Amino acid sequence: MKNSEFLSAIYGETAGTYGWSTSFRADPGEVDGSAWAGSAWRGSPAQRTLIDARGSDNNFFCVALMRGDKPRRTKDQFERLAVLLADDADPNELMGSPSYVIETSSGNHQIGVLLDPADPDTHNRDLVDAVLQKMVAARLMKADASGNNIVRYGRLPAGSNTKKKANTFSVRVHSCDLQSVYSLDDAAAMFGIDLSELRPIGKPPLKGGTIALDSGRPAVDMVSQWKALLDPEPADRSYHDPLLKITATMRGAGMEAGAVVNMVRSVMLAIKPEDPHEFERWHQRYGSELARMVGGAEKFAPLPPREAHSLLETHAQVVESAKNATWLVKGLVPADSMGMLFGPSGAFKSFVALDLCLHLVHGMDWAGKRTKGGPVVYMAAEGGSGLAKRVTAWHEHNGMAEVPDAFQYCRVPLLMSDPSEVASLRAAITALPIEPCLVVVDTLSQTYNGDENSASDVAAYLRLINSEIRATFKCSVLVVHHTGHSAAERPRGSSALTSNLDYLLGAYRPEGGRMEARLGVHKMKDGEKLDDHYFEMKRLVMGRDEDGDEVSSLVADYVEAADEIAANMAKSKYAGIIMSMVHAGKPVTEDAMLDAAASLSTSRPAVRKGLAYARSQLEIGRIIRPLGNGLWIKT
Repeated sequence: MKNSEFLSAIYGETAGTYGWSTSFRADPGEVDGSAWAGSAWRGSPAQRTLIDARGSDNNFFCVALMRGDKPRRTKDQFERLAVLLADDADPNELMGSPSYVIETSSGNHQIGVLLDPADPDTHNRDLVDAVLQKMVAARLMKADASGNNIVRYGRLPAGSNTKKKANTFSVRVHSCDLQSVYSLDDAAAMFGIDLSELRPIGKPPLKGGTIALDSGRPAVDMVSQWKALLDPEPADRSYHDPLLKITATMRGAGMEAGAVVNMVRSVMLAIKPEDPHEFERWHQRYGSELARMVGGAEKFAPLPPREAHSLLETHAQVVESAKNATWLVKGLVPADSMGMLFGPSGAFKSFVALDLCLHLVHGMDWAGKRTKGGPVVYMAAEGGSGLAKRVTAWHEHNGMAEVPDAFQYCRVPLLMSDPSEVASLRAAITALPIEPCLVVVDTLSQTYNGDENSASDVAAYLRLINSEIRATFKCSVLVVHHTGHSAAERPRGSSALTSNLDYLLGAYRPEGGRMEARLGVHKMKDGEKLDDHYFEMKRLVMGRDEDGDEVSSLVADYVEAADEIAANMAKSKYAGIIMSMVHAGKPVTEDAMLDAAASLSTSRPAVRKGLAYARSQLEIGRIIRPLGNGLWIKT
């Protein structure tokens, strides 16, 4: 990739603003300040040619766009953050897929996440500063003594690192998808930072035509923004930034989103230019981009008023409320809650979810835990006929003749992001003789038509289900979802999924292709995270079809011995040695175990026997597994 192409993607349209770049050949640790001075980047043909010709130099760009009559790379002229950048970070530890990863020296990486220019948070200097301070504290970037991290430099993808300790290292691009653009909220979440914790409490509107938004964004001078938008000379008009600030301010003042779009479009129609070039600039902002800006400003909208008596509680009331917290499955699934079960394809998550449902319908304990049984509604958006076969197989496997009417199917793939379709499901559930204790939505991707990476879209989807289904019937809701492409320990998409849920469960298939599922607890809002649970997938032959071929299905069966074995083995010195050796995830030989446990007994046969018993128990408990040829590995 050429540096000029990279900068065009990073900065986008620079009308009225500028980026920054610098290049030099000397060791970055030995040059004086003049080498770092650089110059404003506006993407002129001459600048593009020059930056692409300096492949042997240290090439840097500023992570922010700035604005000012006299271009300078200072935080005082900060306009918006273009890239959230981490230094010397491990790409495998991210909770998502970044826009690019480059190796700047042997084994060291810079990880960049491109930010959406329409996201008002990227223009909020105080909020961006707070995010960068969190990254410094997490050692994801170095602290700048002058406080200029907000306009710091990052490496360009084409160039060299001429530091002596780097031995003139040619910068390498490991991954690059500059179409992956995120909100600041989702970008921060990739590095484990919750943006909601950094937002200051809102301030009241200011006088004199300026307004302070509740998110903590600096006060907006509305008069100057309208002047920039309505400039009599079309070529001198600025559309993007004024519209971004005007729409955010209107939503922050309580105007409905539709009213904001209609009002701003009415004003824009009054200034529609006739010149073809200027009309094209105007039309880009008038259409879908304006609607996108208003959608991004949703976070500034005031919260709906709440009844005064519900706002405050005494200490005794809070303690009593905590005592009354109930469970659908004790310690695993809270009653009257919103949750999710996620996992990669082939991890048997739907089989585990179905096993949960049928135990509830029959009032049976599940995974060794007490349950509060009741009817279940299962939305099989990925196909109801296959689910019916699984339900029949489960009943045959568990020695039950009939499927009770308390288990209700919904085979219509409703869009749970559409209020009218959610209302249809609510009406159907209302007609049932007994309200359900659990509603399963399988899967998110089949019942959602928004952008999974959009925090506002995902939050709206969950809020709709929460208010219309969970709150209406006082039931639990379980959404089944997939993992991301590179982050197996979190559900795919925006971090808003996790922050808007009461509990989060993950299903994983152990290495080696065994027909098993490991169920882990990733979040439990009002309880402790329990240890992992294991389920074995058993194949049940149910008969033959008209062609004489076997008809079969898998059934999830809880491995009851695993928990007890794990507890017993925690007391075993031999098991402790084995677990410490396999903890790193690499195969361990029997001879290495014998050497490590030699101090436990003067008799080598006794050591061998103790290790053999510990291994057999750890294997039964699905804690380790044999690879053959005297090798074992952690499950």
